Amino acid sequence: MSRIYGRIFQIAYVVPDLDQAVAHWTGTMGVGPFYDFPLPLHFEELSVAEKPVALNEPIFGGVSISYSGDTMIELIQPGPAPSTYRDFLDGGNSGVHHYGTWIDDYEGTLAHARENDVPVVLEGRLPLSRFAYLDLARDGLSPLVEVTAPLPPMVELFAMIRREAARWDGTDPRRTI
Repeated sequence: MSRIYGRIFQIAYVVPDLDQAVAHWTGTMGVGPFYDFPLPLHFEELSVAEKPVALNEPIFGGVSISYSGDTMIELIQPGPAPSTYRDFLDGGNSGVHHYGTWIDDYEGTLAHARENDVPVVLEGRLPLSRFAYLDLARDGLSPLVEVTAPLPPMVELFAMIRREAARWDGTDPRRTI
C-alpha cells in the first residue's frame, strides 16, 4: 500500500482489440470471467489535462474486468475521444497503462498531487466513484496511477466479480455488467 496514493487493487491494460485481449486472458492466462461495462459510461464530470470536456465521441471503445485473486485485471480499448488511453495507444504502446488504487481522502490525495506538481491527466465522477489519473509514470519504474474513491455500489459490484472469478470453471468467459 502506498501511504500517499492508496492500496493497489488493479492492473489496467490498454489494448487495441478488446475481444482479442479477453480471449487471451481467459484462454491463455486462465483468468475470468470478464465483465464488460455497458457503454457509453455516463460521466457526471470529466476533465482531460485539467480541462472540462464534453463527450461528443466515446472515450472508451470497450472496458472489461475480472480478478486474479485479489487483483483486478482491467482491459481498456480506447474510443476515438482524446484521452490518456488514446494517447498511450497512438504513441505505439499497448499493455500496462496504470495501477488502480482505492483511497479514502479524495480531496486530500488530489491536493497532495497538485502541490507536488503531479499532472492530473484525467479526472471524473461516475455514479459509482470519483477518480483521477496521476502521471507518476517513469519509464521502466511505474505506470500512471488511477486513484479511486469508490461508493458502496462499486465496492459491492467488484466484490461480486471477485467472487465469480474465484469460482470460475472456465465456462461463460465473457459477461455483461
